Amino acid sequence: FPPSGSYGLVRTGTHDILGIVSKQYEIVPNESLLRMAEFIREEVDMDTVVVLSDGGKVAFTATLRGASQDIVPGDTVKRRIVGFLGHDGKTGCGAMFTNIRVVCTNTLAAAMSTADAKVSIRHKTGANDNFDQLIQSIDTARETFNTEVELFRTFAETPIEQGDFRELLERVYASEIPEGKQIDDLRKYPKLRRAYVGGLGQREFAPYTMWSAVNAITEVETSTQIGTRAQQRRQFAKANFGTGLTTSKRAVMEAMTMCESL
Repeated sequence: FPPSGSYGLVRTGTHDILGIVSKQYEIVPNESLLRMAEFIREEVDMDTVVVLSDGGKVAFTATLRGASQDIVPGDTVKRRIVGFLGHDGKTGCGAMFTNIRVVCTNTLAAAMSTADAKVSIRHKTGANDNFDQLIQSIDTARETFNTEVELFRTFAETPIEQGDFRELLERVYASEIPEGKQIDDLRKYPKLRRAYVGGLGQREFAPYTMWSAVNAITEVETSTQIGTRAQQRRQFAKANFGTGLTTSKRAVMEAMTMCESL
């Protein structure tokens, strides 16, 4: 057979295939992620290092110093940086900023709406050289954090009715509701209802407001507070690299739109 021009990324030790790439692909070693962490160590408090997808992704999380505020007393949100490196041929490497609600360690993805909230490079020729530029380009100035905190405080000051919560769910999950079905028919609907009524922090902090509604969604989609270690790892991947991230962002955006008309 003639050469296909494609190559398998194989994890030594287990011989698992992590992905398929072209000859332009350049391996970026895990040490590059350590260089990023070392570069920002004066600006952050390191939280965790995780290995995902059988080694297909490696990531660290850290909290930016000086970027922590309460939405209501006791309910703290922090700005977090996630450094990531993929060995699966798809993820690439880089860093992104999100906010984290401490009470249930769930991701609030409003930060991802800004163009500078994510910086990344691809595994192409010169990737390792560009990685140094990427590290230096990380914006830890916390420029948008105060704006997002004010938005969340507006959510906490906006009481809503049951019908408003249902409307928010219909907006956020519109693409997941089968034709001819309703939001009640989604398998996750009972979890969302329970999270809204009695989820983590729901009774203590601004209950039955747009804030509690948004946090019900982000708890179900992104919280790593509940479950086994393996489940928490999968939820972390979903929250930062999968549907949890996009759903969390959509929940914030739809809540903002609704608040403008309430």
